[in-house]
Amino acid sequence: MSAQCPAHRLLPLLLALLLSTSALAGCLHGDDEAKPGPVKLVWTLDATNGTVHHMMVPNSNNQTQDIMQATFEFDFNETYSEGGDVTEFFVIPGDGSPTVVVDASSQSIVSVDYDSHGIFRATVGANDSEGNSATGEVLLRVEYMVHYNNTQATGDPNPVWFELTGGSEEASPARVDVSCHVVNPPGFTFFGGPSTVTWTVHDGEDAEVDSQTAEVAEGAEADYEFFRTNPEAGGWRLEIAVDGNDIET
Repeated sequence: MSAQCPAHRLLPLLLALLLSTSALAGCLHGDDEAKPGPVKLVWTLDATNGTVHHMMVPNSNNQTQDIMQATFEFDFNETYSEGGDVTEFFVIPGDGSPTVVVDASSQSIVSVDYDSHGIFRATVGANDSEGNSATGEVLLRVEYMVHYNNTQATGDPNPVWFELTGGSEEASPARVDVSCHVVNPPGFTFFGGPSTVTWTVHDGEDAEVDSQTAEVAEGAEADYEFFRTNPEAGGWRLEIAVDGNDIET
């Protein structure tokens, strides 16, 4: 932070990665598999879309503070078997992580967590005491949001990286949205002044895909918005260049 400019409260920078999907939004249910057997698979799901929230450490160079996973809860309460006692409910997430299995005698809800974005083909199922099984499939959409802010005014903000390569093979990202809010805090009697702020977005091939410059008066604020449909995969980044008074991002 420049000695000429005090630190003030930060307003956040927000990045969001959005994906398209053929999965349904809202409530979903399944009833039996293609060839009915002794196990009658009935399940419900409140929503087929969720969001991973990736929180960065303030003032860091893209260090992770916390990741809030996207969670989906499958309820198999109405599943039963005509050939034995139902013993297990399970979900295969479809992202390469282990199968989630619960004891059907004690619970009917299976919770599955995702920490990366993409379209995932999950397999749901149940087993009974006689070795009978039933399975079904559902597509789950997981979106991704990066939250980053600073707690100090600076004339050299760190670039923010965001990965557009998804965690699944079902679909590619359909859209990326970038939103940035900056503040030029007021200085003391002989310090401060206007700032020229330039936002630049680079794609995974390091090509410049967007750039915008704004004059931000002392004590004023400015916003930058960018979106791209069908963005190329890879590691993208947002760079912020400052000429003049330090800013908060």
